[in-house]
Amino acid sequence: MTRLLRATASTTAPLLSAAALTLLAACGAADPTLARGEALFDTCSPCHGEDGAGNQELGAPAIAGASEWYLRAQLAAFREGRRGYHHQDVEGLRMRPMSRSLAESRGDIDAVAAYVTSLPMADPAPTGAVDGDPEAGEDQYAALCANCHGFDGRGNQAQFAPSLLHLSDWYLASSIRKYRDGIRGGEVGDVGGALMTPSVASFTEEQVEDVTAYVVSMRRLPPRREIAAAEPAALPPVEVDPALLPAGVTTEMVAEGQSIFHGAGICYTCHTQSGQGGPLAPDLTDDTWINIDGEYESIVELVNTGVAQPIEHPGQMQPRAGMPLTDEQVRAVAAYVFALSR
Repeated sequence: MTRLLRATASTTAPLLSAAALTLLAACGAADPTLARGEALFDTCSPCHGEDGAGNQELGAPAIAGASEWYLRAQLAAFREGRRGYHHQDVEGLRMRPMSRSLAESRGDIDAVAAYVTSLPMADPAPTGAVDGDPEAGEDQYAALCANCHGFDGRGNQAQFAPSLLHLSDWYLASSIRKYRDGIRGGEVGDVGGALMTPSVASFTEEQVEDVTAYVVSMRRLPPRREIAAAEPAALPPVEVDPALLPAGVTTEMVAEGQSIFHGAGICYTCHTQSGQGGPLAPDLTDDTWINIDGEYESIVELVNTGVAQPIEHPGQMQPRAGMPLTDEQVRAVAAYVFALSR
């Protein structure tokens, strides 16, 4: 019955009721959600393939066996305009109307994501689309990519980073270029984009191909498992002398800024949990300021405007880190950063 449903999904999928899904389950579809997802996937298979292994000619990546959380997030991003917004993103522009055919009220996104995740993980063969040096790419990957995607490439939900191990070489290279060139990842609220864009902003074509070559050289098809967001450790109390704080800045603001720095502001992903910086961003705990003079209002302005051309680090900082931070949250983060250096 499920096969029959796939053949008529374009006309029946929107009409499936709870009773119909119960009937599907009774007829052999063990999970009604998967049955609905399989039916809805008929609108995806012309590009991504019935097995979800992708199609290079259509610019459709392999998606079979991808992390369910990531699939849901990307479908939602297409629906809400955070992805597929740029006139040069041909593939993204094609996906936007497809994503909007999925009804949030009926749980369509969850159903499709669950079905795609249930498919055997894709293992696309190299296409020869890149001609990079994997040894050189390994160094770049370790410095700029592994912090989020992991040294094994399996990804980490806590860092909004998907697994890279089921993706084609052409798609990896294309994605890096889109992030680098501002074609993807530039909309407010795109957390993954806000992390990716500064990491690859300075990549040359050689680096794009080297990193891609290294990723596709990794051991393929790891055991399917989610690396879920771990319960964050409790933040230590901020020790700051109120007398050192500028007028109008309170210890309560500093404490709030600490929470935002390690959470919604995603500052820790580049500056690290300790604030001591790394390959992507400078140390915030010393008395050396690279782009500004280090005064509180200067920090506020920098967080608001970002750093389009960093002096010493490869990744640019987007305004408000690309996140929908309020003015009050910006001032709180600035208070925490000010306190870190004192």
